[in-house]
Amino acid sequence: MHKIYQVDSFTAVPFSGNPAGVCILEGQIDENLCLKISSEMNLSETAFVWPEEPSNTFNLKWFTPKTEVKMCGHATLATAWIQFTELGIKGEIFYETLSGRLKVRLVDEMIEMDFPSEDPARIDLDRRIGEIIGIEGDAYYSPGTEKLLYEIPAKDKLETLSFDTKRLLKTDFGKQSKGLIVTCSGDERYDFYSRYFAPWVGIDEDPVTGSAHTVLGPFWAKKLNKKKLKACQLSARKGELETELLDDRRILIRGKAVTVIRGVISI
Repeated sequence: MHKIYQVDSFTAVPFSGNPAGVCILEGQIDENLCLKISSEMNLSETAFVWPEEPSNTFNLKWFTPKTEVKMCGHATLATAWIQFTELGIKGEIFYETLSGRLKVRLVDEMIEMDFPSEDPARIDLDRRIGEIIGIEGDAYYSPGTEKLLYEIPAKDKLETLSFDTKRLLKTDFGKQSKGLIVTCSGDERYDFYSRYFAPWVGIDEDPVTGSAHTVLGPFWAKKLNKKKLKACQLSARKGELETELLDDRRILIRGKAVTVIRGVISI
């Protein structure tokens, strides 16, 4: 039996933000079992965490109901939230992951995550992506995260955006793709807005996506000439994030969380 939780990430309000599962382990379990648990949780991602040496160091893996993923920001936030607030861990936590070592802290009731970042490069896919989503824009690509980024001109177009995500799977973009970020500039409340679509990993639309902001952060920091930014992901559940670009291709992503389910899984 293992402790298992459901946490709404990047929000302080239950039933908003992005829900993630967190499974607390004593040691590594078989990947097929991780997939079965993730399928049972039926959330975009479930995190699996178990201790490593030295103290406050843990192994961390993330699974969708269909596959393991290399990076998941909201499930990392959820894991840290549980370890700080439910399990009583103090100080900094370090995670060993497929994306390298990640550091998290609890700062002013927010989880602060130190992630690698990548400024996306301009690519010649404007028309191809525009034909799929029905809005003209500018296309970019982040090879490290394998995410496409598409900037469009207005928030109202982003809010009402609706398209067949299966067309993304059928389109050859000439690049390995794991997700499509659609983004626009912000207003007096937020510096930028975004939505995120990832049918390649079984997620038509992800509510609030920390990993997408490792690309969005440097992208908008350069455009706005600001290192500290406030962001909103405009899914139906909505969520808020803060990003702070560091000087060594790293980025701090901060967000709140709320625990909505506490339980034990019998396996």
